[in-house]
Amino acid sequence: MTTRLDRVEQTRGRFVGPPLTPRTAAIWSVLRAELDRRGDTELTVLDVGGGTGGFAVPLARAGHRVTVVDASPDALAALTRRAAEAGVADRIVAVQGDGDALAGLVEPASVDLVLCHAVLEVVDDPTPVVAALASALRPGGAASVLVAGRAAAVLG
Repeated sequence: MTTRLDRVEQTRGRFVGPPLTPRTAAIWSVLRAELDRRGDTELTVLDVGGGTGGFAVPLARAGHRVTVVDASPDALAALTRRAAEAGVADRIVAVQGDGDALAGLVEPASVDLVLCHAVLEVVDDPTPVVAALASALRPGGAASVLVAGRAAAVLG
C-alpha cells in the first residue's frame, strides 16, 4: 500500500483526488485507517456539515453510501452537481438541516461512520449534537470529529 498525502489515495487505488491541505491530509490519514480496519465492507456514512462533498464524493466513489447534512442549500446544490459529475449521485443523499436539529434528521444506530468537522464550534449547544452523533452510530461504529481550539480559531 502506498500512502501519499499530496493526493487522496486509499488502498486498492480507490481514492484519487486533488492536492490536500495539511488539515485535510490529517483527516484522510485517520479515515484511511478506519476504512482499512473495515476492509471492503460498504459503509453507511453520515457527514454532518459536509457542504459540497469534499469527503462525501470520494467516499461514495470508493463504494460507500453517504448522507450529508448541511444547513446551506447552496452547498447541497453544489454537492448534488459534484456527485452527479462523479457518477455517484445514487450513493449520496443531501439533507438540509443543521447540527442543532441532527437528532430529528438521523435514525439512531443507522450509520457506521460519522464525520463532523468544524461544526461543534458553531452550534448553539454542542452537547445534544454530540449525543445525536453518538446515537446515530451502530455498535462498533467510528466518529471523526474535528473542533477548532481557541488558538486555532483566532489564528485561522
